[in-house]
Amino acid sequence: MDDGDLVQRVYRKFDITALRPEQQELYVNLDQVRGNIDAVPRLENTIRRAEGMRTCQVLAGHDGSGKSTELLRLKQRLEAGSKSFFVVYFEGGEELDLNDVDFLDILIVIIKQMAAQLKDRAAINLKPGYFQDRWQRLKEFFTSEISFKSVDLEVGMMKLAGVIKDSPDSRAKIRSLLEPDTNNWLAAANDVISQAVQGLMRQGKAGLLVVIDDLDKLIVREHVGTGCNTDEYLFVNRAAQLTAFNCHVVYSMPLSLAYSHHEPAVKSKFGGSVPVVPMTRVAGRLPDRKPYLAGVRKFREIIARRLKAAGAKQTDVFVSAKVRDDLIALSGGQPKELMALVRDAIVTHGVPIDQRSLQRAKTNGQREYARQLRLEHWPILDEIRRSGTFGRTRENEPLFRELLASRAILQYVNKQEWYGLNPMVAALKPPGKPKSAR
Repeated sequence: MDDGDLVQRVYRKFDITALRPEQQELYVNLDQVRGNIDAVPRLENTIRRAEGMRTCQVLAGHDGSGKSTELLRLKQRLEAGSKSFFVVYFEGGEELDLNDVDFLDILIVIIKQMAAQLKDRAAINLKPGYFQDRWQRLKEFFTSEISFKSVDLEVGMMKLAGVIKDSPDSRAKIRSLLEPDTNNWLAAANDVISQAVQGLMRQGKAGLLVVIDDLDKLIVREHVGTGCNTDEYLFVNRAAQLTAFNCHVVYSMPLSLAYSHHEPAVKSKFGGSVPVVPMTRVAGRLPDRKPYLAGVRKFREIIARRLKAAGAKQTDVFVSAKVRDDLIALSGGQPKELMALVRDAIVTHGVPIDQRSLQRAKTNGQREYARQLRLEHWPILDEIRRSGTFGRTRENEPLFRELLASRAILQYVNKQEWYGLNPMVAALKPPGKPKSAR
């Protein structure tokens, strides 16, 4: 095969999206170099040991730390064995406007996905039930005529979810109509969920789990009308509704909320713990920045598995082992960033990847962070640079959460929790203070 075909195959295998169950040959277990957090066994055991009671849990972590891959592993594990569950997994970013999410939006897409996946994979057709009465008030928002007496549950929810996601004006009007009726909408949802669970039990399933990924990517900003941030509004203010579905539910959650003063409240409302998927340790804790070989070896294995799947050798893709390891160091232990760096290098200079490609990626990353960092961020960055720890207060917590959300600082859990600077940030220095006018 020609070089163009090789490049294309390698590029495809370094996809930044989460690994699907059928891609297990590419999966590398990182638990030992993440600090043995065992997030998936914790979530799975909580569900399996619930003895018929519903559970509602969250999973937090940096964007790119591998949460989605772990949630898909949870789905695979619970769907296996004699006491298997039916798992409805979907990505919230495909269904919701992550800049503006409220509880009823989530309820609607849960029922939409549940109806579609149960019909497709279990031949269970859910009936609209109490939703027939609820839909009558929403006729004006549908562009095509709908017979609300005979409407298919999946079709009705699909149309409603589409209007909410795509039209901010209609979204606001629909919410104003539905919000006073929230309890009835929740009752209608639980009526449908009860139908689903009964149908699954007749098929020998142990229960129903809904996994909503991507909510960790919520745009965190001030929530209009409450004064709190959007992540706090959803996971703290609306926790009573999020946890009220009559089935097992797992939500991904923004990492910054797990490291806020709201953490005890979130923990108490979502199963008593907030498991976090931290970054993989590929370098020592500050001030020692020597390579951490156990983590580096795991990332080498990730690369090797994808190269093998692409039918490529290391020498086809990297000028040297040093360039490969330098790229691993530049990723900061972020699996998604590792994939993105390989792809970016291939697009920029093709293969084999050399130091020129890495330097360009580093320079581009530094420019991006330099544009978003503000003077008030630098005391936090400097403290972490010196010690790997940071003393939070109510006053500096918003800045700390901004840096976590942007991945300017990365969170690790190895024996004890610590923080490191993103390698793209580590070489930056605070801009000089402007000279005062004379």
